[in-house]
Amino acid sequence: MNEALDLFVQAVRRFVRNEIWLQERRLEPNAHRLPDDVFTALLDRAAKLGIDHLMAPRDASTDPQVDLPDADRLRIAEELSQHRAGALNPAYGLFDPDPPQQLYAGSDEQRERFLEPLLRREAACFRGLDDPDLSFLPTDGVRIRARKHPLGWMLDGTKLFVADAVNADFGIVYCNTETAPGERTGISAIVVETDRVGFQRWRSWPTIAAGRDTMELNLSAVKLPESNMIGEIDAGPSFANSLVLRRRTFTSAHLTGIASAAQDMCRGVVWSRREHGAPLAQGEWARLALADNEITVSASRTLYLSAADRIEELGLASLAFALDAACSVVERAMDLHGPAGGSADLPLERWLRELRWMSLSGGGAVQHRMGLAQRLTSTFKK
Repeated sequence: MNEALDLFVQAVRRFVRNEIWLQERRLEPNAHRLPDDVFTALLDRAAKLGIDHLMAPRDASTDPQVDLPDADRLRIAEELSQHRAGALNPAYGLFDPDPPQQLYAGSDEQRERFLEPLLRREAACFRGLDDPDLSFLPTDGVRIRARKHPLGWMLDGTKLFVADAVNADFGIVYCNTETAPGERTGISAIVVETDRVGFQRWRSWPTIAAGRDTMELNLSAVKLPESNMIGEIDAGPSFANSLVLRRRTFTSAHLTGIASAAQDMCRGVVWSRREHGAPLAQGEWARLALADNEITVSASRTLYLSAADRIEELGLASLAFALDAACSVVERAMDLHGPAGGSADLPLERWLRELRWMSLSGGGAVQHRMGLAQRLTSTFKK
């Protein structure tokens, strides 16, 4: 890093360690959001750092306050996840409301109706955790069908594992498109407002990621206009893939941040915890665990930084590696902490649960490898 970026990263690190960690000590261990008054106060302080909309594309209609290259943004993003809720909610969205990337590629009207209110934090959206938002992910889990209607589309079906739906104003739903009754032509993506007639927040759907409100939604004859369709009909899983893949490099940075924070905890506990009358730091297994962690964190960081300029080649590779890396470092950290590692007093047990949930939802590391393999085999020329 150059000197200016290093100062920037250190400022963000101090903010996360001093401000966010302090507030998290006052919350229950699985809290997924800050109290409104605390969030507003921290948002004002975060704004002074001048990096709002950190993950937005550089050519977005709403430009970030600081024009940084992606590699620099990724290095800053690594610091945002280094707190208890950081695996699924880095910095509680203080530095970026993180709207669905497909909205950046939507029409001017769609950006005005849906994207800009999110960026101004005047609206909230729900997210499907198992959506086929890259073309290689399976589409047979799509349980909603969209039938052509004289005024647009009519949606029916249920949607499982939907996050942040409690207070959401809208969200992107993937559906089986039927231009003729009973004839599915493909998967489309469409924006669904939560105040539409027939939209139901059906029931809570708890998971091992207890710090995230996950629900099942039911759509019963929900009528939507043509203008809510994102991208072309039947092109939903592949729409704005480059933006989605770019966003996943930020997920790689966030995961590396989790691993880095766990490693920092390890470096402290090997001196404070004793075994057979001596600090763990004097034992071979603890020293090797520290070394393995450091190698893993460094490799993960190097890979996501390389992916910043080679997203199509390394985007999936960096995400698959970062997820496995974070899991392995956190597990070794729990071993080094002993019984305390499983205590809710430390963030390790929550990180491990939520990392495991990330490996189950959204395809997981195995599915990312499959997508990478598909690209490698399909582009190979004999």
